[in-house]
Amino acid sequence: MKMRCPHCQFWSSTRTSVQVTDLSRESVFVCRNFECGHVFSCVTTVNRTLSLSSKPNPKVHLPLSSHIKRALMAHQLATLPSSDYAPQNSPPSTPDLFDPLPPRPG
Repeated sequence: MKMRCPHCQFWSSTRTSVQVTDLSRESVFVCRNFECGHVFSCVTTVNRTLSLSSKPNPKVHLPLSSHIKRALMAHQLATLPSSDYAPQNSPPSTPDLFDPLPPRPG
């Protein structure tokens, strides 16, 4: 990943990166301008769903993007036929997308 240095506007590149939570990652950037040499940290955060996952994690609650039409999606999901497909790499997880979100702890 690249990002412009906030001081000199040269391109900076990622030196290291670590997953902080399921929805965020912290990266350390180094400015490529040797006269500047700025080193800085950024946090990248997942903020909304653009396309639904076929294997949703029940612990992850993201708002749907405004372009997703909930009523149409609910109708499509309700009228789809069942499939005989069995996931190969993980157990099936099929929570109801339109159930109210559980209260957040804390």
